[in-house]
Amino acid sequence: MALSDKKLDKIEKALGKETMADLESLSEELLKDHTVVAEFSIKNAIAELEANLKYQELKESLKALSAGLREVKKRQNSIIQYCLSLLEDKGAK
Repeated sequence: MALSDKKLDKIEKALGKETMADLESLSEELLKDHTVVAEFSIKNAIAELEANLKYQELKESLKALSAGLREVKKRQNSIIQYCLSLLEDKGAK
């Protein structure tokens, strides 16, 4: 999987050249180990966040506050899709 120059630039900004060079020098086995450790770290961070009561409260509040927007988007997107379908059926371009 080759990374685009743009993606590599983002990775370099996040990691720094030294970390990237360190990773480049690793064997395939160590690269696999680093991948597993990184994935495990992400899962742990997510689990810690999900266990945070304040986070859960804020998440529920945001969900409630944005319910109206979700309904408007759902309805309006349905109108758009149906209008486009009708236009296509009528031969409109």
